Amino acid sequence: MREDMTPERPVEITPSAAALIESLRGLGYSPETATADLIDNSIAANAVTIELEFDWNDGNPQAGLLDDGSGMDRATLAEALRFGGAGPSSTRMEGDLGRFGLGLKTASLSQCRQLTIISRTAGKTSALILDVDEIAKHGWFATEPATLPQHPLVAKLLQLEHGTLVLWDRMDSLGGLSGLEKDAFYLRLQDIRAHLGMVFHRFLGEDARRLRIHTNGRAIKPWDPFQKNHTSIIEMRSERIRYRSSSFEIKPYVLPHRDRFTNEAEYEAAGGPGGWNARQGFYVYRAKRLLVAGSWLGLGGARAWTRDESSRLARIQVDLPTEMDTDWRIDVRKSQARPPGNLRARLTAIAEHCRAQAREVFVWRGMGPRVRAQGGANADPLWLASTGHNGTNYRINRSHPALAAFATGFKAERKQFDALLTIIEQSVPIERIWLDISEAQGASARSMDDEQLEQLTSSLAELAKLLPPTLPAAERVDLLLRYLPQPPAKLRNHLLEILGATA
Repeated sequence: MREDMTPERPVEITPSAAALIESLRGLGYSPETATADLIDNSIAANAVTIELEFDWNDGNPQAGLLDDGSGMDRATLAEALRFGGAGPSSTRMEGDLGRFGLGLKTASLSQCRQLTIISRTAGKTSALILDVDEIAKHGWFATEPATLPQHPLVAKLLQLEHGTLVLWDRMDSLGGLSGLEKDAFYLRLQDIRAHLGMVFHRFLGEDARRLRIHTNGRAIKPWDPFQKNHTSIIEMRSERIRYRSSSFEIKPYVLPHRDRFTNEAEYEAAGGPGGWNARQGFYVYRAKRLLVAGSWLGLGGARAWTRDESSRLARIQVDLPTEMDTDWRIDVRKSQARPPGNLRARLTAIAEHCRAQAREVFVWRGMGPRVRAQGGANADPLWLASTGHNGTNYRINRSHPALAAFATGFKAERKQFDALLTIIEQSVPIERIWLDISEAQGASARSMDDEQLEQLTSSLAELAKLLPPTLPAAERVDLLLRYLPQPPAKLRNHLLEILGATA
């Protein structure tokens, strides 16, 4: 029997302001990502200089961001504080880094319970306060303050013709800066500085509209993930990939082996925030702002790739236009991106090639690098690797010029000489080497003291005498030094002196 239904009518389900505001505070922003979201707004306002101030304030921290952007009048400021004011479907100008119309509010309120924005445009000042506790009591209202707060950055703003100041007050434990001891608080600021130098490195460098950012009076320096100024960087072919009505560019890089850095400090700096393993993979940019700082994006087939040692030198730049936000599923915090399903195969193929090249560079010592060796000649491998049903086997290359020359003195004992090499091959402590390198997060260049350097020089000099005399002394020396990590210049010069040649 059919039951009669009443006609459809709307039922109001207005969200609880108290519950929703607390939920929005818990979207997962860190102090780093929240600060970066504020800077996005400054960039959209065409700011040139941004000042950040973080004050421990005896355990009750405060933070402020001042920019010299275009500023807002009273009506524009009120709209900026509206949740979802300019949502993802809104048409945005080129360079506008906004996405959901939430960033300014959710990023700020993730760190504090009171947000104050003071803005100047055309020489006039407007100010509004967004207070979590007041919203919980009275609903979605902002408050216009009777007087401006006493803060050093307020005085600086009032000297500008245009600009905006964002103040965070009543910061609580939800954000990550409250409740810290003084030393721990300022250590966290170093993490924030490093993050901003990474996310906005193209703005702080020369690859986007120029921007200056200062934190507590110190300029933030850009960190280039691809180390483009290093002489040993491998730049692979870039591709432009069309998708629907738009396109994006992708360019893989293979970073230099650890031994190609001048010192350990330079190597660690190139690793970036979090270190080398954390920073491998795709670097996804949106309007030149970094969204994803090293991830394999779930690619790799049935078994998604993980961050492993052999691919730590592979970094791939992806430049997305803002109109591809939906396709790549950019999240609210602008810290995650997911490629469209029908692009995954092509991205996987590009990444596989980059990872293979990175592996060759990573294991180059003694294995015969794919890159060009000294003097422009391809290197003869000292070690050979072959893969079979029992795994990978490593053999000493009997045809290597140095070994071949040395073996000529053992014609009668050639079997014994081969037997000795076989024993060496079978006793390489592969597991121990792997463990040591994993624990050290990569193989480091070995340094030698004067005694070790002298012993090595004497040994190499004896081998050099066995090489064909038709080879010039410099070529014999280069052949022997080809597989040594960063051989000291004085080692080469000393060998040339012993062989009666000059550097």
